[in-house]
Amino acid sequence: MIEINLRGTLQKGQDYVAELSEKLGINVRAFRHEIETDTCFEKAKLLGWSPERVVKAIFFSREPNVYGFVFPELGKDSPIRVNTKEILPEILGISNKQAKDFKNSYCPYGMEFGTCTPFVLEDSFERASMGRLLRRIFIHEIPDDFLADISIGGIGEEARKTSLHLDYSGIYAILYDKFGDKVKRLNIFKK
Repeated sequence: MIEINLRGTLQKGQDYVAELSEKLGINVRAFRHEIETDTCFEKAKLLGWSPERVVKAIFFSREPNVYGFVFPELGKDSPIRVNTKEILPEILGISNKQAKDFKNSYCPYGMEFGTCTPFVLEDSFERASMGRLLRRIFIHEIPDDFLADISIGGIGEEARKTSLHLDYSGIYAILYDKFGDKVKRLNIFKK
């Protein structure tokens, strides 16, 4: 793993990450890895970290709306699970029937599966992609901060070899400073 220039790594529309990390005093570092990874478990193994330090960004869609969820990898054996039938009605104020129509097979513009990042492109809340528009990002609130690894977004081999390291709390701070009330911090899990 080698450290690379953050500004040169970000996509057009992600410049706010470098600008706001400087403004807010958040240390964000970009790294290029020797091999591609597609999952949090692969990234954790590559880094020699526990999977909980690798952060997921999952986007649920029900045309025309998309909602992002950001949280540490919990693992198959975790007592905390993401149950969309429970969390979507509670968080979005919709019925269980409506929640069943949501799919997590969507990536916002500028990403593909294996590179999904909390740091969406600047116009993601304004620019519809495939007829869908990002409405809100929910970030799981945790009691203790930690150094986290997140994907950079993008498409292709280089995107799958690149990641960012920053304190978990910095993800919310940067996104909230940029997008305001479209980003919300809460406990999204049921035990």
